[in-house]
Amino acid sequence: MSILKKHHRRKLLEGPFPEAWENTLLSDVPYLTLLNDVERGQVRDTVRILVDEKYWEGCDGLDVTDTMRVVVAAHAAIMLLHLDTTDYLHNVRTFLLYPAAYLQTQERIGSDGLVHSGSANLGEAWYNGPVVLSWRDTMVAARHPGRGLNVVFHELAHAVDMMTGSTNGTPMLRDRSHYADWHRIMSDTFAELRSTYARGGRDPIRPYGLTNVAEFFAVTTECFFDAPRPLQAAHPKVYEQFSRFWGQDPAARPWPPRGQ
Repeated sequence: MSILKKHHRRKLLEGPFPEAWENTLLSDVPYLTLLNDVERGQVRDTVRILVDEKYWEGCDGLDVTDTMRVVVAAHAAIMLLHLDTTDYLHNVRTFLLYPAAYLQTQERIGSDGLVHSGSANLGEAWYNGPVVLSWRDTMVAARHPGRGLNVVFHELAHAVDMMTGSTNGTPMLRDRSHYADWHRIMSDTFAELRSTYARGGRDPIRPYGLTNVAEFFAVTTECFFDAPRPLQAAHPKVYEQFSRFWGQDPAARPWPPRGQ
């Protein structure tokens, strides 16, 4: 990081946290009540940096407000609390916000081998490109945590996954010795879930996570942060691996959030 950027961040954080932004956190991000005072302070600092350093753009006529920026940035900041190697999601330069679910115009090849286009999306993350979000779904998830559904957690999990140079469901783990256990546990759980859903069973990790290993990481990240106790109960080894990677133990927090 350049000396100028370090100086700019230091000056940015010297001032008081904007009162209007604090009101947004209190009213729209009840998840913060699960955190301790030190963590909430870290979230506020990260929110200021993300709002300042990222480019925010509305799509389909949406005017992006500070409320939108702060809500999105707060959830990013929760994920980054103890993940020091990302430098505030350095590979994400832009957030694009749509009013609601939007049509994906890019063609893609589905698991059925057919070319699909025009599908409705709640969000997406591009390699070294923008993160795209449905604002309506972002706000619903923000105000109602605990369902294991959060489009910001999901898409930013993809962004963190991409920091390795590929999207393969294995982020840059904290130590080389961690990879063997990670691959074994994730592979076993992926196969187990295929059998569970084939039998008509249910699981905290929703079926979309079986689309591929990248989606498995993103969907499981949603559960880890937003429905950690069901994930821990159903898949303790997966939870342990995610806890080691993210550096957090959200199941130990005082669920449900106050003010929800």
